[in-house]
Amino acid sequence: MKKNYKKNQQINEKKNAGTLPKETTTKKPPKWFYAVPFLLPVVLIILLEFSLRLFHYGKNVEQWIPYHPDLPGKIVLNTEIAYKYFFTTKGIPSSIFDPFDAVKKTGTFRVFVLGESSAAGFPFEPTGSYSRYIRDRLQLVYPKQNIEVVNVSMAAINSIVIKDMLPEILKQLPDLILLYVGHNEYYGVFGAASQSLFAGNTKMISLMLYMNKFKTVELIRNSMNEISSWFKDKEKDSGGTLMARMAKNNLVPYQSALYKAGINQFENTLTDIIQMIKEQDVPLIMGTLTSNLKDQPPFISLNEPAPQGGEENESADYYFQKAKDALQNENTIEAKKLFIKAKELDALRFRAPEEMNDIIKKLSSKNNIPLVDFETAFSNLSKDNIVGNNLLVDHLHPTLHGYQIFGKLFYEAMEKNNFLPNASPQNITDTAQDSLVIKNFPFSRLDSTISFYRLTSLKGDFPFVRDGNKKKLLDLVRLKDYNDSLAYKVVAENFYWELAHKKLATAYKNQKNYYGFISEYSALIGQFPYTLELYELLIQTLLEAQKYSEAYAFLEKYYRLQPDAFCTKWLGTINLYNDKPDLALKYFNESLSFNPMDAQLLWNLSGVYVKKHDYRNALVFINKCLKVEKNFPGAAQLKMQLERAQ
Repeated sequence: MKKNYKKNQQINEKKNAGTLPKETTTKKPPKWFYAVPFLLPVVLIILLEFSLRLFHYGKNVEQWIPYHPDLPGKIVLNTEIAYKYFFTTKGIPSSIFDPFDAVKKTGTFRVFVLGESSAAGFPFEPTGSYSRYIRDRLQLVYPKQNIEVVNVSMAAINSIVIKDMLPEILKQLPDLILLYVGHNEYYGVFGAASQSLFAGNTKMISLMLYMNKFKTVELIRNSMNEISSWFKDKEKDSGGTLMARMAKNNLVPYQSALYKAGINQFENTLTDIIQMIKEQDVPLIMGTLTSNLKDQPPFISLNEPAPQGGEENESADYYFQKAKDALQNENTIEAKKLFIKAKELDALRFRAPEEMNDIIKKLSSKNNIPLVDFETAFSNLSKDNIVGNNLLVDHLHPTLHGYQIFGKLFYEAMEKNNFLPNASPQNITDTAQDSLVIKNFPFSRLDSTISFYRLTSLKGDFPFVRDGNKKKLLDLVRLKDYNDSLAYKVVAENFYWELAHKKLATAYKNQKNYYGFISEYSALIGQFPYTLELYELLIQTLLEAQKYSEAYAFLEKYYRLQPDAFCTKWLGTINLYNDKPDLALKYFNESLSFNPMDAQLLWNLSGVYVKKHDYRNALVFINKCLKVEKNFPGAAQLKMQLERAQ
């Protein structure tokens, strides 16, 4: 028994020994098992991104959007594009809303205008910008050419934003780019002294702008902003005091590290912009920067150590006073040097330092880019060769006349460098061109008041008010009439600019003030040149008031946009009454092709042939008139006369 037991035990041990490795060996999981912890968050983020896009979360920051449902095929700079750059700002800037064809038509001459608030036309935007001068002059000289001058400039941006927007601009096949930039390199969004988290770090800014394409990033940023708002002092977060504190925390002393960072950032970014444009072989014209030297005291003056042997500290205020004393003593050359020195020492860099103009000139020369020297031009047009309030409304924005000079100088550079449409121009002298554009500039009284209120509001806040106590606009102006009330609503209450013009035009119409009515509708048409409804309303009102010569100019503009039965009939009618039967016949025949059953048109056609003594054709058309409307006034009598004449 013992032997058998031992034998069985040995056999079992051998069996167990053979199976033991199988029981103790563990199988390794597949490689994908280890990847799951890393892939799962990625998949969840992708699903979240897809869901946010599906439900259109957040802001649409695509660069171009459709212009208007009634004008398919036209696009415009997105009014929300600034949300891509301004993450926490409530009142974001926008462009002056210039539409253009999504697919560039053959024969189109397309110009893009790039820059900051000065390029946008503050405080005279949208109708007072220099881009409108250029557009109107091109249309005057090349009336048969399709002209598109697209101004995408915005307030508070700088060269970094322009560089980011540039690839999409270049895709639109511009024939020319006009660039005026440099004043906002310190305090504009992402500027060296701005409140941006990555101010001065161009690589991080580029990465951040790339990440902004994703809705997930927008969701995270919005959530963080919402949480941080819970802990903010709301009283301190509004009003001029905050602006004062922000600016004082970001002073830029002359030749400081922050000063040099702004200079370097501008040079590097402008170099990139030029290279991007050159690679696409697009003509470019740049402009030097001009600012108010004589009539703008330094915003913030810091005491600087005096030069060796000096008795007192140097400061921006010190040099500004010395400049005024020199000017008083008629030492104008020394005065200008001192005014420039005062501007350079101003620690609040709302005006570009001279080094930025040196960079613009250097890069222009190095890359063979045409340069418009606005700084020199404005100096030459100023008393004592020193720019002041004669051409600038504040520290750097031109007057309306100043903007027209900008447009004129840019246009002359276009002529000089042959950057103009490839078409035969009208035979009009340069002097006459400039005179006609300025005479017909679509800038109304309401626009003038709006501009004044915008400027008054700006100067009622920091840094013009040094104590940081913002002044309310209503305390600074007196509303005298309906025009003033509408202007106040536009500036202080964000009332629609377009609606304000329409309301004032209606008031003028009711008063039979047709000059005022035309002025307001001219501004509307200047801003919305493709909206036929505006032409129709204006023309119909003028025709009813028997203002035929005034209506004729707008009928011609309407005709160039879209010939139809309405405008061709009235162009023919006015020419008929002005004893121009051949021109009247041309327009009437066009109108006939649109609507052959218009009794009034047929009557007018009969009248044309009467004037031409072609009584046979006159009778043909009066018969057609009676066929369409048998009781048309005077038609039966005219028929009898024509039959007797034959």
